[in-house]
Amino acid sequence: MALAASIEALLRGELGPCSAGDEAAWYKTWHDLGLHALPPTLSALRGGMCADRLSWVFVAGYQGAIRHVFPEVSRQGWAAYVATEDEARPSATLSALAADGEAIILNGHKSWVAQSRHVDHLLVTAGNQCVLVSAQAPGVEFSHRDSCKFLDTMSQGYGAFENVTIAPDSVFDHDLMRDFGRREPRFVMLAGAGHLLAQLKGADPTLEQDLISLILALAAVCESEHVVPKTFAALDRALQAAVVRFSDVVDCSALPDWQADERLLSMYSARIQERAKR
Repeated sequence: MALAASIEALLRGELGPCSAGDEAAWYKTWHDLGLHALPPTLSALRGGMCADRLSWVFVAGYQGAIRHVFPEVSRQGWAAYVATEDEARPSATLSALAADGEAIILNGHKSWVAQSRHVDHLLVTAGNQCVLVSAQAPGVEFSHRDSCKFLDTMSQGYGAFENVTIAPDSVFDHDLMRDFGRREPRFVMLAGAGHLLAQLKGADPTLEQDLISLILALAAVCESEHVVPKTFAALDRALQAAVVRFSDVVDCSALPDWQADERLLSMYSARIQERAKR
């Protein structure tokens, strides 16, 4: 019901893209609109609808996926799933602080942290485990890339962890890590479909209806525990076809960073299609 209400509000002109020229502006908009307080699937959809560029579409889907898999993460602020190892530096590792297991110590480095200038919560992988830590915790440090070829408006950086204390109840197992890997594409695709619908602005009624159907199907996939790979592959193909049709009826040159970031909407496609062939 909430999803349908959001779509209807968009079509009535009561909901739509908000101008956010930098990450600080989108961070503020995210909270001002109450997107952080919504259920993950609805947050991803409405975030995609309200995003004025694809960097913020990614953030919307990413935040939704994280909160769906890890509901322990605070709704306030942004979170990042920090998995990519920095090959030039020691990998992230966990070690027991005390024999009685009262705390755990995290050390190491990671080479990609999304929203690194405005991130509040980190889910850091270390071997077959993942730990939740505050981005402001003692021993956590970031450095930031000056520029990126993809999603450049979103800050992207490196993370260093030196003797960071982790509470025992903030450690998650490999099953949740795998689940996040499955959920992220679904939520980002949902945010992307919402973004296309918002930017379409009724220019193609047939495509509008197809996007609405796709949004409802993707929302169901986001919520589902098990998804048939061929079913998901069909939804991915529908999204790719929608992007092509969208480009034919909308002046994409007027959309911020569209040319540089359009591949976000097909970023997971090869993996989705390959899995469906197995």
